[in-house]
Amino acid sequence: MLDIKFMQKMSFKTRKSYVDHIFEKGKDVFGRPFKSYSKEYGERKRANKFKRQSGAYATKVTPVLTGDLKNDAKPFATPTSFGIKFAAHGGKVASLNRMKRELSSDKQPLPKKIIETIEKDVRREIAKQFPNKTTKIVLGK
Repeated sequence: MLDIKFMQKMSFKTRKSYVDHIFEKGKDVFGRPFKSYSKEYGERKRANKFKRQSGAYATKVTPVLTGDLKNDAKPFATPTSFGIKFAAHGGKVASLNRMKRELSSDKQPLPKKIIETIEKDVRREIAKQFPNKTTKIVLGK
C-alpha cells in the first residue's frame, strides 16, 4: 500500500514544511508566534555577541542561534512510518519546550497545517492505488 518510497518523499516534504514553520516563520507547534526573549539575551542576540551566532537570525525570535538545532532536524522513513528527529540536539527541544517555546508536544507533535497536508497526501496516495474503494485512516500513536 504505502511503500518506503512514499514514506521517504513525505519525510522530506514534512521536514521542509516543519523547518519553514518553526525556524523561518517563527511560530511554535501550536501556530503561535514565539515569545520575546529576556531583555539581556535579546540585546546580546541582536548585537551578534554570541560565539558562532548565525547573523541571519539575529533580529528574529526564532529558536536559532548557531543554526545547529535547525540543521539537526533530520527526516527519517521506514517502510511503515516517517517523521523528523533531532539526533544530536534533542535535549534543546526538551529545554525549549520547558520554556514554553514548544517545537513539539505530546498533544500536537507537528503544526496543524502540516498534519492536514499529511492527511491529504496520504488520502490522495491511497485513492491513486485503490480507486473506487473506501479506506478508513486512523492517525495517532
